Amino acid sequence: MRVSLVVPPFDYGRMLYGLMNRRAFHNAVPLGILNVGACLREAGHEVHLLDAPGMGIDEAAVVGELRKFRPDAIGVTSTSIIWESATSMCTALKQAFDVPVFVGGPHPSLYPEWCLETNPSIDASCYGEGEETGVELVEALEKGAPLQGIPGICYRGEDGTIHKNQPRIAKRELDSMPLPAYDLADLSLYSAPPMRVRHMPAVYMEMFRGCAYAKCSYCTSASGLKNRYRRHSPEVAAEKVMAMHQRFGVQEVAFVDDDFVVGKDWIYNFCGELRKRGNPISWSCYVRASQVDESIFQAMAAARCHQVLVGMEVLDNELLRTELIKDLTVASAGACIRAAHKANISVIGLFMVGVKNTSPDSVEVTVDTALAQELDIAVFSLYRPPPGSPAYAELGWGPQDYIDCFKLQKQAVYVPDTYNDLSHVEETFRRAYRRFYTDPGYVGRTARKFFSDPIAARNIAKGAMTLADQFRPKFLNPAAAEHDKKVLRVQ
Repeated sequence: MRVSLVVPPFDYGRMLYGLMNRRAFHNAVPLGILNVGACLREAGHEVHLLDAPGMGIDEAAVVGELRKFRPDAIGVTSTSIIWESATSMCTALKQAFDVPVFVGGPHPSLYPEWCLETNPSIDASCYGEGEETGVELVEALEKGAPLQGIPGICYRGEDGTIHKNQPRIAKRELDSMPLPAYDLADLSLYSAPPMRVRHMPAVYMEMFRGCAYAKCSYCTSASGLKNRYRRHSPEVAAEKVMAMHQRFGVQEVAFVDDDFVVGKDWIYNFCGELRKRGNPISWSCYVRASQVDESIFQAMAAARCHQVLVGMEVLDNELLRTELIKDLTVASAGACIRAAHKANISVIGLFMVGVKNTSPDSVEVTVDTALAQELDIAVFSLYRPPPGSPAYAELGWGPQDYIDCFKLQKQAVYVPDTYNDLSHVEETFRRAYRRFYTDPGYVGRTARKFFSDPIAARNIAKGAMTLADQFRPKFLNPAAAEHDKKVLRVQ
């Protein structure tokens, strides 16, 4: 069967961050749909990928490109952020092609029935892990077989009624999965996020499914991924990394797994397998501060890890314990940074502004603490917990509320009781960035890196330009001026 897989049009830089320079913000390689494409191709189907954001094309151009391929079925992937584009794309595709149209990805996984209820052009939605589901769905469509026995889908019956099948429990071991079909995408179309990647071309990879911790209040893993954690073996993980370089010319991998270091044996063995193979690829990953130490970082650095990302959120022990339910303390965050630096690994700290029961003062303390610990990079985000997380359930939002709240990342959508209003939250957010990146000590440390490391200099310059673009005055930012602010409080 000829299957087209589509990432709908969306300008992430402009729509999420209000950037004037489109290429200042990277468009990520669409890892999820490449996984599905690889499994469909392995099953004998002819697969065509069209990544509209990466290619910079609109809806009409997508339809035009698909006419050349003449698909027998079309799959559209979507997060909640791009759902409005995805549902419009599905309508256009249904009108242009008399073939089944199905959707998958994070948003249909959260709201599989709602996707069909709100758009009659969609024939089926896949929820949960999509590789096995996608293959079974396409094979059923090819044979004209009924869909009621396929786990992990919602579908529209002949009479128009919507049916939801039982959830899928994935049976396939990750080691047996094919490499994502990176050859279906033009890797030259993708740019690196500021301050994240040292070498290009770079791609995202995952070695795990689920989260071994699965308790953080603001994360979907706390409810949706408990008891579903699994991972590649160290040997196969290393082989797949090497294959990325040999087959696709990849120079760097950014691992997207929520927590790359779970159990010392796995990470030591993985790093050892990379060294054994003479790994030429640099890499970065997410870690939990409670799971790492100097010995682990030394092993990672020897295997060419150059950077880790750590969710620090708010550096206040009480808030971390009671509000965010994290196994992190201010002391363990500082120990993680120091241990990484001893191994010559840089640290990106990820923080949230506007969390329930926090205040502008707690954000100020967080920034001061991060600076005192000589954190390399700080990324601040406004609080908007995703569907499926315990914190989201407290907010009482529905599907459309969540779609609306993601219109622009630097505009607040929730006001804790300790803030005056949305603008107070936003000013605290801007002040956190200003305070961190204009600190004299930070500027001095960054200047030394700038003049001693040409790659760091390039990334620092790119990061500075992106921040200046993101926080330019509102009259120069049409996306911000048009955004419809919405006050949502937790009572």
